[in-house]
Amino acid sequence: MTKRFASLLSADAGNYKELLKKIENINFDGIHFDIMDGHFVKNFAFSPGIIKSLRNYTILPFNAHLEIENPSDFIDTFIDCGCSIITLHPQTCNIERELRYLRARNVTASVAIDPDIKISEIFNYLGLIDNIIIMTVYPGFGKQKFIENSFEKIKNLKEIIIKNKLNITISVDGSVSKQNEQLLINAGCDILIYGSSLFN
Repeated sequence: MTKRFASLLSADAGNYKELLKKIENINFDGIHFDIMDGHFVKNFAFSPGIIKSLRNYTILPFNAHLEIENPSDFIDTFIDCGCSIITLHPQTCNIERELRYLRARNVTASVAIDPDIKISEIFNYLGLIDNIIIMTVYPGFGKQKFIENSFEKIKNLKEIIIKNKLNITISVDGSVSKQNEQLLINAGCDILIYGSSLFN
């Protein structure tokens, strides 16, 4: 069964409490936070304090997608404020070390693959990964156009997971909508992350 997460990047920041209840009521499976520091991507979003305060309003799992430099400095902070899934970009850190640390902290170890990053670049670490997010837009901003060759990337990753009998879910982040959701599921996606299509 495909799961659905809601990304709050495009949501009304003054209405988070009510939106979280709405997301629960329409049977979404989790909340996705795009954590941005203005360096790795040219945007800012979601401090630990905001996430900690929102933790009081829903039981849904939180995914902290760390679109930041030096994410290892902040992993504990986001776990401690209520995030049970931590997503890292491999080019921002010593990915093997941080994946091992996430396992030691007993949280879901997730990796985000930008459109320009090849799956082969994380192949040696697949045994340490619980979830892979295929970015179907470039990180940093919502409302971008879906990158069409992402379907092939998802299919290739799914084949690798099945062939190697790995327990890894595939998420898709970027311009997910009702128009392409079934195509993404058919390609092998396990988790759909909805952003602007949900809130606009």
